[in-house]
Amino acid sequence: MKKFIILWVFCISIFGFGQDISLIRKQVEDINKSKNLIVKKIPNDYFTDVKREVTDNGQEIEAYYNNNELKKIVHSVGLSNSEISTQLYYDKKKLIFVLRKKYQTIDEKGNLREPRLISESRFYFNNGKIIQPKNPNSVEIAELLKQSLNFQEDLKNYK
Repeated sequence: MKKFIILWVFCISIFGFGQDISLIRKQVEDINKSKNLIVKKIPNDYFTDVKREVTDNGQEIEAYYNNNELKKIVHSVGLSNSEISTQLYYDKKKLIFVLRKKYQTIDEKGNLREPRLISESRFYFNNGKIIQPKNPNSVEIAELLKQSLNFQEDLKNYK
């Protein structure tokens, strides 16, 4: 009986997380397909002039809203030899998914015709807690959560 209960709890937890991820994927898909989103952009000037953050190739934020509710933030930052794109998705003001891609823009010879994808990470959240990957880097997760809050604050402050 004890083994059955342990197996049952294990199966419920696996099935529950699978449902959460499927639901999150559907929400992200719906956000990306939506045609009625209002876009707010924060240009590089805000980061350099107001926040005193200077990068080699600039940065910007694009935020997407539906009925004044934040649905998605896209942050792009250009560094000396790479570009990082971070997409953050929200449901009911809570972070549900992050997609981070890093591209190499300059190779060891100093040139590259097309940016080359060198890494891609996906993070799924439920009620503010990471649910996948299973063993996340806690520093990276803390950084993502902090970035999410900072970007939202930037969106409030930018006029």
